[in-house]
Amino acid sequence: MRPLTPVALAVLGALATGCSDGSSGYPTTSAAPLAVTQTPVPTSTGPVTVRLRHFPAGLAVIGPNPPVKRLTVEIKAGRVPPGTTHPARLMSGSCGHPGALVHALDPLVFASNSIADTTTTVNGVTETEIPATGWYLAVDRGTTPADRGVEVLCGDLENPVRQGVITAGLSAVAPPGGRDPQAAGAATLTIVGGQLKVDVDATGLTAGSTHAVQLRRGNCEGEGAVLHPLGVLTADARGHAVATAMVPGITGIPLDQWFIGVTPQPPAVLDPVLCGNVGT
Repeated sequence: MRPLTPVALAVLGALATGCSDGSSGYPTTSAAPLAVTQTPVPTSTGPVTVRLRHFPAGLAVIGPNPPVKRLTVEIKAGRVPPGTTHPARLMSGSCGHPGALVHALDPLVFASNSIADTTTTVNGVTETEIPATGWYLAVDRGTTPADRGVEVLCGDLENPVRQGVITAGLSAVAPPGGRDPQAAGAATLTIVGGQLKVDVDATGLTAGSTHAVQLRRGNCEGEGAVLHPLGVLTADARGHAVATAMVPGITGIPLDQWFIGVTPQPPAVLDPVLCGNVGT
């Protein structure tokens, strides 16, 4: 699952009781209103670079607990047909160079909204840390013998500074002949003179195709409402497209609250060819 930043709420109350003023014989009581303080959402003026990945995609949070010999893996993914079940595996090697099975994980079951959120606890593990490289997560196409081992989502785990818990992205493994299977790109968000400037650069698109770009609330895994349309990407003969949009009245870029989706035009529903979360 792609993890979101928690917002802590603290409620502070005070009750002040006055005394008689000598005229009415009754005490007067006043109460200070409840004050709610909210942890500020981190913001930036940029530049904030957003990696745009081919969709469907997802996020994983993985971490061992050596004292109890336990490994926890949470995977959240989207844009897979609802009602389908997909086995998941922790593997040695990489998406480009598969190796042996490290641990079988609980399957992802996609709900009616095409979202799956599955947490696996593996007991009795001998691993005490996530290696710097050499592990990856794979999600299979289905549960039949023909579909097992055929990956639809894959993500390399990278842990160069030996963190106890890491977050990894999962990208789609596009089938041959699928829509824009080599699509990739980046967006750069910057505040310029009280406006939000968004530069998008994408490759691997179908030559001559057009795609709408949108800034949306939420994240790629959970989707959300459209905040601002950001224009159209038109791919050249090589499948390369660039676009720049300016959105007035924005002075800060909230991290972990927005995402950018690139969808075929006209987009009947949110079905990104490319998607990227801002700030992650």
